Amino acid sequence: MTLGWTPGAELPNAGAGGPAFARWLQDGWATTGVVAAISAPVSPASSPLFGSPDGEAWRLEATATGGSDQAACLADLRAGRASVVVTGQQPGFLGGPVLTLLKVATALALARLRTEQGRPTAAVFWCADDDDDLVEALSPVGWDQETGPVRADAWAEARAGRLPRAMIGPSAARNWCGPGATLLAAAAAARPQDPLVSDLARLWTRALAEDWDWARLNVAAVRRVFAGQPLVVVRGNDPHLHAAAGSFYAHLDSARARCVERARQRGRELAAAGHAVPVAERSLARHLYTEAGDRRRALGPADALPSAASLRPGVLLRSAVQDWLLQPIAVVVGPGEAAYLEQLEPVHAELGLTRAPLVPRLFGWLLRADDDPAPLVAGPRATGLDATGASALAAAAAAVAGRDLEDRLVRELGVAPARAARLARGRARRWERGVAAMVVAEARERRRQEQEAIPGWLLPDGQRQERRLAAMAAVGALGDGLPAALLAAARAHLEAGAGGRWHEYLIG
Repeated sequence: MTLGWTPGAELPNAGAGGPAFARWLQDGWATTGVVAAISAPVSPASSPLFGSPDGEAWRLEATATGGSDQAACLADLRAGRASVVVTGQQPGFLGGPVLTLLKVATALALARLRTEQGRPTAAVFWCADDDDDLVEALSPVGWDQETGPVRADAWAEARAGRLPRAMIGPSAARNWCGPGATLLAAAAAARPQDPLVSDLARLWTRALAEDWDWARLNVAAVRRVFAGQPLVVVRGNDPHLHAAAGSFYAHLDSARARCVERARQRGRELAAAGHAVPVAERSLARHLYTEAGDRRRALGPADALPSAASLRPGVLLRSAVQDWLLQPIAVVVGPGEAAYLEQLEPVHAELGLTRAPLVPRLFGWLLRADDDPAPLVAGPRATGLDATGASALAAAAAAVAGRDLEDRLVRELGVAPARAARLARGRARRWERGVAAMVVAEARERRRQEQEAIPGWLLPDGQRQERRLAAMAAVGALGDGLPAALLAAARAHLEAGAGGRWHEYLIG
């Protein structure tokens, strides 16, 4: 089945990503990153993971388990004939949120653009299966046309904090994935001639029958959706992967305290400039873990490092380990990653790493045949107004009101100008706080009204589809034409972005 795409609302006016992401697009940094990523030369040498003796154990396993597509990519990467574009996401219910597909499609589209221009490139998907945030992993929802949301087993227990923290990847698929298997089986029955949906349904059935872990199922699903593409999949909980980074872990051990302090200082600078600080103090302190079965144990600053194979980096160091191992020419990111990577820029400098260009992932809506796209292309919406925007609106209104009040106090009451200015400023400040609260409340009401007009498939749980709808549920609903449509939309996203034009896309 052939699906198409069309540009939707302009980014950042589409209500996606928040004010920091909007600045990244508007100030030209994202465009600069895309242009640099497309034109970067092929690296003259292979990366430590793909070319050095330390990566041999990983390469042997990856070649044996990844299929012919991955084996061909690995041969080119090992020989230094190709460069790397990387993106990543942790596993989740039914493959995690739709944004997982958007990230992979963007990385593949960028790799294809470069390859067509004579710079052979492969995409790498880093499956962060060492993450232990079960609440986030279980948040994506499937969608049944008749009954609505389909949720993972134990979703409510995870939200209530009744499940112990454990790494997502080693968790048994049977613990969470039963409803997903049922949903995909129904989708396959409704599309009996669709090979992709049928294969995904069989994957989930097999995973439950053979007691697969969650990482194996998620990796297999991503590979099947993008079969035939130059995609290599790595897993964050793979001991061979971290063993290959042994020399880098030894290097960063003595620099850990300096990395923490530099990220902390950058956070202070961002806060002083009015930005939200994405990396919390707890994450700075718990920046390196050791694997212990299905758990992660945080290493203290004075703890000696165990063998590299058992190490797992936290937020502070994950991108540094990734960039050292893969040496990518570009990293495809979403708004949250762009924010925390800005705070972690000094960490790369401390460790002697060069930050690869950051490329915004594709933003899009997946439409079924009967979905009305009109509410999605209406331009700026109240959903995009956050507390910062409300404060700015209130401050502008208060400035006008304050000047008018000051003028009237002088002209109509004969108040001395200095006293009139002081009285007006005080009253305007109090009025400004009330106006800001009113604007936030009104934006929430507008958002509620807008959501009532948009089907739950597009705004599951009141959130953007790409953040909450489960990826494989979307594939089940739209079928085997979806991967090609995603790749085409991602290419358009990159080409338009290179010219400074950023849109979200309607795909279906």
